[in-house]
Amino acid sequence: MFNFILENWMFLTGGLLIGFSVGILTGFFGAGGGFIVTPALNIFLGFEMNMAVGTSAFQIMGTSAFALYHNLDRRLMGSRIAFFVAAGIPVGTFSGFYAVQLLKGKAAWHILGRTVDPVNFTLLAVFAVFLAAIAGWLIYDNFILRKDAGDDESSHVGLLFPWRLPPVRKFRTIPAGEFSVTVLILLGVFIGFMSGLLGIGGGVILLPALFYLVGQSTKYAALTGTMLVFVSSCFAAIFHAAGHNINYPMAAVLILGAAGGTKLGSILQSKTSGQAIRKYFAFVILAAWLLVVYKLTRIMM
Repeated sequence: MFNFILENWMFLTGGLLIGFSVGILTGFFGAGGGFIVTPALNIFLGFEMNMAVGTSAFQIMGTSAFALYHNLDRRLMGSRIAFFVAAGIPVGTFSGFYAVQLLKGKAAWHILGRTVDPVNFTLLAVFAVFLAAIAGWLIYDNFILRKDAGDDESSHVGLLFPWRLPPVRKFRTIPAGEFSVTVLILLGVFIGFMSGLLGIGGGVILLPALFYLVGQSTKYAALTGTMLVFVSSCFAAIFHAAGHNINYPMAAVLILGAAGGTKLGSILQSKTSGQAIRKYFAFVILAAWLLVVYKLTRIMM
């Protein structure tokens, strides 16, 4: 074991640093950090994208468990919303995993005179578009649209609130009123699909989705998101384990590093306003997008 550590100390140190950073993100934003881990494993540690996705999913499962331990309160606020969204996650997660497996069986593609791996290129391209869309909306909303709106979220209404697909029910963390259970389940299907496809745990979607679409306040959205990240990453980890897409030593190192980071992230979140959390989240996603664009550029050069 000692010789293994000596021979792989740079590899292990990189994993610990990534894990600690992602732990802070999970504790602070309720996001599992897969949108950082997946490209980081690919770019800095040389993992193939399918292995980066699977290892990231396994790591998120452990990290989100730590975050729930630090953040969950006795009232279980947000748990009912998490339950209904989670009902749609298994179907979506399997669909995303199946898409990755189909890509693994494809022959190399030739794009602009370059030979590229279908898995790496497709997942990185989807990642880039996805992160750009979320970062762009968060920057527009928090720095332009709501620039002088303050931090009052009591009258906030989600964009999907008018979709009254039955059944509807009252939730403690949605102040606008009764919300459609069907819409929550369909949201879970989409989140599960992105989790299985990209190994992101869904957290990068959940904070903006639960705030802008469902209508939760920022901090309850982060808490509900942490619950859902744990559920979606469990399913994603199971499917990717069956597909042999997980590097278990690296996953263990990432989880070890995250153990301390989640506590620090939870402490910082308790001292930060909801509006500030959303602003910081925009910059984190923007940084992840730049990493992915850099890797895509390298592939095409």
